[in-house]
Amino acid sequence: MSTLSILVLFYIIAKLSERFGSVLKMPPLYKWFYLSEALTLVALVAHLIQAGNFLATPQNRAVRVMSLPFALVFYHLPLTIAVTLGLFITWKYWGWLITEQKK
Repeated sequence: MSTLSILVLFYIIAKLSERFGSVLKMPPLYKWFYLSEALTLVALVAHLIQAGNFLATPQNRAVRVMSLPFALVFYHLPLTIAVTLGLFITWKYWGWLITEQKK
């Protein structure tokens, strides 16, 4: 559920950033959120494959799917790249909320 919630969060932030960017005539950096969504979707599918493999009977398990390289390449790495990319783009669009100071 957490990977799915990250996927939904990227979609919401992308739509908000698209509208905000169009009003302020900012470059369309929000499109990088869609790349983050795609990478998160890859991680979600890999997680579901691993969960299905874990719940399968021992005779039906695919040993390679449960391996550490599979988890690293198809779950951890795409999710890490997606969250890092989302952080930078969010900071670019919405960083003014934090740095805004009262006079």
